[in-house]
Amino acid sequence: MRVAFLLTALLSPAAVLAAPTSPENADIMKRAPAKPKPCQPITPAPNATETKARFDKFAYEFLVTKNITAAFEYINQGYINHNPAAQNGFDSAWNILSPIWGNQQITVLRTQFTSPQGWLNYRSGFGEIVDRYRWEAGCIAEHAGLLNFLSGT
Repeated sequence: MRVAFLLTALLSPAAVLAAPTSPENADIMKRAPAKPKPCQPITPAPNATETKARFDKFAYEFLVTKNITAAFEYINQGYINHNPAAQNGFDSAWNILSPIWGNQQITVLRTQFTSPQGWLNYRSGFGEIVDRYRWEAGCIAEHAGLLNFLSGT
């Protein structure tokens, strides 16, 4: 009897893994965005005009098409994030935003670039947001939101 119990206990996890997923779960897995590789610094570093063009592409992918995969191609591995709810690094930002970004309702209010920084001002389900991005060697190296400036973090 103990052998039958042990075999059942050992084989049950395999049966669960072999079971088909529900159509809802399969659909979610298909829609999960592909994680890109982090941006690699460009040598020699792009000039201000070239960096602005990269910022404009990032802004379009991030806010207009909401293509989080394409947008994250501009973020470097060592990305500094001043959001107190997030850790530094590409992976932390990806893990927070990728599951939710495609479902956000976004209204772009304005964008601005003054080398080496760009600002995105938009409205989403989180309210009105102003994000500042510092660019370095063609990649986003740092992010801070307006509330971060007000709170001093």
